[in-house]
Amino acid sequence: MNIKNRILLCVIILQIAGFTALLLHYNSRASNSVLEFNRQQIMTAVTASVHHLDATAAQMERTALGLARSGEHHHQQHHRSNPAEVRTALQKLLVRTFQSFNQALGGGIWFEPYTIDPDARYFGPYAYHNGQDVMATWDLSDERYDYPSQPWYRLAIPADWPRDQQRNADLFWSPPYFDSAGTEALIMTVDALMYDNQQKLIGIATVDWAMEELRQQIRELHLTPGTRPFLLHQSSAQYLVGPQHDSALHTVVSNQQLLALKANDATELQEQNGEYLFAARSQTGLVMGVRIPHADLALAVQERLADGMTINIGIAVLFVSIMALVLEVLFRPFEQILQRLQSTVAYNREASQPSFRPLQYDAENEFTPIVNAFNTLVGQVDQFTRRLSDSNSKLQAEQQRAEELNATLESKVEERTRELEQKNAEANESLRKLKLTQQQLVNLEKHAALGEVVAGLAHEINTPLGISVTAVSALEDQLQEVAQLFRSNQLHKAEFDDFIQFAEEGVQITADNLRRAADLIARFKQVAVDQSSEQRREFELGDYLQSIVVSLRPNYKYRPIDVRVECPQRIFISGYPGAVAQIFTNLMMNSLTHAFDDSSSERGQIHIEAQQRDQLVEITFSDNGKGMDEHTLSHLFDPFFTTKRNQGGSGIGAYIIQDLVSHQLHGSLEVSSAPGQGTRFVIRFPLTRPAGDQ
Repeated sequence: MNIKNRILLCVIILQIAGFTALLLHYNSRASNSVLEFNRQQIMTAVTASVHHLDATAAQMERTALGLARSGEHHHQQHHRSNPAEVRTALQKLLVRTFQSFNQALGGGIWFEPYTIDPDARYFGPYAYHNGQDVMATWDLSDERYDYPSQPWYRLAIPADWPRDQQRNADLFWSPPYFDSAGTEALIMTVDALMYDNQQKLIGIATVDWAMEELRQQIRELHLTPGTRPFLLHQSSAQYLVGPQHDSALHTVVSNQQLLALKANDATELQEQNGEYLFAARSQTGLVMGVRIPHADLALAVQERLADGMTINIGIAVLFVSIMALVLEVLFRPFEQILQRLQSTVAYNREASQPSFRPLQYDAENEFTPIVNAFNTLVGQVDQFTRRLSDSNSKLQAEQQRAEELNATLESKVEERTRELEQKNAEANESLRKLKLTQQQLVNLEKHAALGEVVAGLAHEINTPLGISVTAVSALEDQLQEVAQLFRSNQLHKAEFDDFIQFAEEGVQITADNLRRAADLIARFKQVAVDQSSEQRREFELGDYLQSIVVSLRPNYKYRPIDVRVECPQRIFISGYPGAVAQIFTNLMMNSLTHAFDDSSSERGQIHIEAQQRDQLVEITFSDNGKGMDEHTLSHLFDPFFTTKRNQGGSGIGAYIIQDLVSHQLHGSLEVSSAPGQGTRFVIRFPLTRPAGDQ
C-alpha cells in the first residue's frame, strides 16, 4: 500500500470516528428535544379537554343556581297563592329551562317537607328530556322515592344539619352514580341550596348531567396510534372510561396520585408498564387522562432522526470523496516527476556515456528546484548547441503553464461556489424550520393564555347574569298575577302600587347587572380580538391596561393579591394592541404563578404604572413576590427555561415577552429582581409605529 492510500485510510478512520461521536451526541440531544416537545403537546391537549369539560359543568351550575333563586322566590310569594298555583308555575319554569339546555338530562326543585304545602310532605317537580320533548313529572314526590333521603339530596343538606344554619358552600357536586329513578343512566348531579328570608334552608335545586356522551368523547380521543384515554372521579378513584374495562368501574390510580393533580392543569404522573401517564382534574372532581405507549413517542423521534441521518451520511461520503481528490492532486506532481525523470535519462552504448534531455515540468511546487537544477546541468553540457532551443522551449512552457493555472483556478472557483451555495441553501432551510417551530410555540402559548382568560370570564359574568335571570323571572310571575287580578276586576290600587314598586326594583336590578356583564364582555372582547388578530390600530393605553387586568381578574379575585394600574395622563398609541395584551397577560400570569406563595400570610401587590416620556411610553410592572436568584434571572429569557417544569410550565412565556417588545414594538426591556425583594420589569417603546413597519 503506497503512502497516498495509507493517508486516505487514516483520514477515513478518523472521519468515521468523529462522525460517530458527533452523531451519537446529536441523536441524544435531538431525541430529548423531540420527546419533550411531543409530551408538551399531549399535556396541552389534555388541559384543553378538561377546560371544555369544566365549561359544560359551569353551565350546569348556572342553571342550578337560577332554579334555586326561582324556588326561593316562589317560596317567598306562596302565601299569596295556593299550592296548586305554585305547582303549575314551577312545572312551567322547569320545562322552559330545559327546553333550551340539551346537554342536561334534566333537573328539579325539591323543597323540605311541608315547606310549600302544610298538607304535603313531598313537593318536588322534576323535568327531563324525552327524545325531542321535555316532560315534567311529580311521580318522584312520594314516599316510595322519598327524595330527602336520597344520597344526592343528603350531599347538599345532611339529615343532621340544623336547618337554621347556612352551609359552607352554595353548590355541591355528587360523584357519578347510576340513576335508580327510571333512566338507569350514569349521571352526576349538581345541587344548589335554597334559603328563605331568614336564611333558613328550605330545599335544593338540581341539574342532572348524563355522562354517556362525555364517556364516548373520551373513548374517541386518539392523540397517538396507541393512545388509551381514561376518565375517573377523584372521590372514588374509579374508572368511568378505562383502558381495560370500559363498562365497569375499576380502581387503578392511587389516592396519592390524585391528590398531586391540580385543577385545570395537565400533569405527567409516574410512568407505568412502559406507558406515559398524563392526567388533569376538573373543578367537579372528574379526572381525565391518557396513557401513551413509549413506542408511540419513540417512533416519532426515530422518524425525525432518520431524516438527519440521511443528510449526515451524505455529508460523510462527500467528505471522503473530497479527501480522495485532494490526495490525488497532492501526489500527482510526484508521480509526474518520477515518470519524466525516467524518460529523459538514457544510456548511449556507442559513446559509453549517458545522454540527457531537459526535463519538461510546468507546475510550481516543492519539486521545481530539483527540476531546475537538472535542467541547468543539461544546459551546461549542451549549452552551445541547445541554447536557442532551450530558450524557445522555456517560453512555450511558461505560456502553457499560465494557461493551465488559469483553467485550474476557474475550475476551483466554480467548485467552491457550488459548495457555498449548497451550504447556504441548507442553512436557510434550517433557519426557516426554526422560525416555523418558534411561531408554532408562540401561537400555542397565546392560545393557552387566551383559553385561561375565556374560562375566567365565563365564571366572572355568572353572578350578574344569574341575578338578572332571577329578577326577570320574579317580575314575570308578578306580572301574571297582576294581569289575572286586572282581568277579573279585582285589582286594587294598593296592589297595583306594590306591583309598580316591585317592577321598578326588578328592572333596575336587571339593568345594572346586564350593564355590568356587558362591560366585562366588551373589555374581554377587545383584548381577545387584539390577541388573535394582531391588527394595527390606535388605542388609549390606560383604559386598555385596565381592560387586560379586568379580563384576568378571575385568576386572582379569590387570592390575597391586589392589582393596581396607574396612568396619570391619557396616552394614545398607534400600534399593535395585541402585542401589549400578550405581554401583560404573560407578566400577570407569571407573577400569579411564580411570585406568590398561597401559604404566605402577607398580601400580594402587583403595580402597573405607565408614563409618557417625549415620544416614548414607559411602563413599569412590579410585584412584591418572592423574587428570583441570580441563576434564574440570568436564564429568564432562555427558551424552555422554567422553574416549574413538572407543574405545567412551558418555559417560553418570558421569551415571548422579550420577542414582542424587541420585534413587534421595537422597544427595550429591563428586569431586576432579588430573593424576597419582588421583581420589576421596565418596558419602553415608541408611541407611533410606521404603517409599513413589521
